[in-house]
Amino acid sequence: MHNVVIFSDHLSLVKLWSHALVSHFNIRTVSSFESFETTDTDVVVIDSSIIDETNNLAHLFSDKSTRFLVVGKGWSESKQINALVHGAAGYCGESEPAKLLVQAINSVLKGDIWIQRHLVTKVIGTLVRIKSEPLQPSSTSKTIELSARLDTLSARELDVANMIRNGESNKIIASSLGISERTVKAHLTSTFKKLNVSDRLHLALYIKEYS
Repeated sequence: MHNVVIFSDHLSLVKLWSHALVSHFNIRTVSSFESFETTDTDVVVIDSSIIDETNNLAHLFSDKSTRFLVVGKGWSESKQINALVHGAAGYCGESEPAKLLVQAINSVLKGDIWIQRHLVTKVIGTLVRIKSEPLQPSSTSKTIELSARLDTLSARELDVANMIRNGESNKIIASSLGISERTVKAHLTSTFKKLNVSDRLHLALYIKEYS
């Protein structure tokens, strides 16, 4: 089982989330930064109120080996976008059914992001605007090399990548291209490896910057 940390100081939420997740994951709970660490942790389900109390999201989400899923109530779209821009893997509404929380965690474990689809392009656009340097430090020759990696993609992989850039889900991509969702996932796995990117969001950024 994957290891999931529930980070909240609201006892009622901890009990609710623990009950929903305990049969699917190994659960550990923390209530303060003093006891919070991400060693051997796959996903942190973090209460949005914890994030509201910190001014350093980049530091909070700095462990790239751990995925962070924010769960909150009534968070604005701008807050959701800001969290993803600083490294969160997704946002899930506090009132969503328990099975959706499980689905969200499984999604981010696979390297996906969990957010309303119409916000994906806004997240990408925000990242592109604020990014002060390329995805990888690069000279002109390095930029050419990174662009050339796109030529290693098959035509179908490129089709999938371009739809990812537009924020489409695997289900919609599969339907549009007339292939199965399993095939979409296989194309994405291959594309991630060829381009040396970790997830859908970074793939979208790569396509936007180097295509």
